Amino acid sequence: MKTVRYLFLLAAFCTACIVPQTAKAHPHVFVDSSLKLNFTNNTLTSIDVVWTFDEMSSDMFLIDLDTNADGALTTAEWVKQRPDIEGYLGEQSFFVHVTCNGKRITLEKIKNFTATFSGGILKYAMTLPVNIAKKTDRQKVQIAIFDPSYYTDFYTALEAVSVSGKKNMPLSIDDAPELAFYQGQIIPTAVTFEF
Repeated sequence: MKTVRYLFLLAAFCTACIVPQTAKAHPHVFVDSSLKLNFTNNTLTSIDVVWTFDEMSSDMFLIDLDTNADGALTTAEWVKQRPDIEGYLGEQSFFVHVTCNGKRITLEKIKNFTATFSGGILKYAMTLPVNIAKKTDRQKVQIAIFDPSYYTDFYTALEAVSVSGKKNMPLSIDDAPELAFYQGQIIPTAVTFEF
């Protein structure tokens, strides 16, 4: 039963087990994302990511996360389930797609993965270690958050992106057709910057 419950939770909020083959599929879960880009000595060392789930999805996921059914998410409940959720997300590169000068950067682990449930809203927060250093040529970095199955729709607003350790770095949110997914039908947006 435990395995079934985890599979349902993970499949529901991230992706269907089988990628749909029809263009009629649409998102069932909606997530607002915020990003904090952390620089040290002209090197992007990590990205802090926060996902804020929509109210309906938050209620649905709480059913599985709240194992004692008291309407709250305790630290103990989260600690017990976090390894399975983190492992699954790791297989999906945490739905964070990073490229540097067009080359994909693999994200294999996260730090400080936490979940909170407050005011009817579920939030996930995580830190993704990266290592993108400034070189002689400028580095063009794109960060897009999306679910290739299009079960979950992630949205990142420019005002939800901040920078630490580097001043006055221009940021933009641009269409990224080279990252098109769902049989090439969906073009995500990406946080784009150069340094």
